[in-house]
Amino acid sequence: MSTSQPSPGLLEHLEQRLGPVQQVESAKSDRGNRGYDLAFYRAEESSVSTVVTNGLRFQTITSMMPEELVCSLRSDQQHIAHYLVDSIASMIIRNRTGMEYGSIFQNDQPIIEGTEITAVIAHTSPLFDEAFNLFPNDQAPTLQLISLVPITNAEVEFVENEGADTLFEVFHLNRTDLFDVRRGSAV
Repeated sequence: MSTSQPSPGLLEHLEQRLGPVQQVESAKSDRGNRGYDLAFYRAEESSVSTVVTNGLRFQTITSMMPEELVCSLRSDQQHIAHYLVDSIASMIIRNRTGMEYGSIFQNDQPIIEGTEITAVIAHTSPLFDEAFNLFPNDQAPTLQLISLVPITNAEVEFVENEGADTLFEVFHLNRTDLFDVRRGSAV
């Protein structure tokens, strides 16, 4: 689904939770227009940085509703959040298929060198309440914010057997640091 409707209030919605925009990487470069900007956020009191697509919602892709991708990681891993969001958004545009909660992009080998991370799962935000995920609200949403959470191969297998929501319950019970790609598997 695509829409050319602007999203008034979206910047405020994001900044209220993520902090002010620190930087914007334009969709336009010497290689052409990739179809979305990347916005980098960081709240002053937070040790977490977030990268968000801006413009994916205007692309012609099949999805339940227009969507943007979000990835929050430790501030020193912002470059990894950038890589994950940009890579997945590019695949979405190339395949013309959006993500739904519970969708997994998996690789045979670790996607981040020196870690156990082999995949990302699309989910509601592990950082914010449900009000963050649907814009402008859950009564009349026009945009879905999909959080990309890096996971290990064992966690992918767990999702296949038990489901994504059960994995996030395990994360909660184990107090798993989902913002650190250097973490071990929670299962």
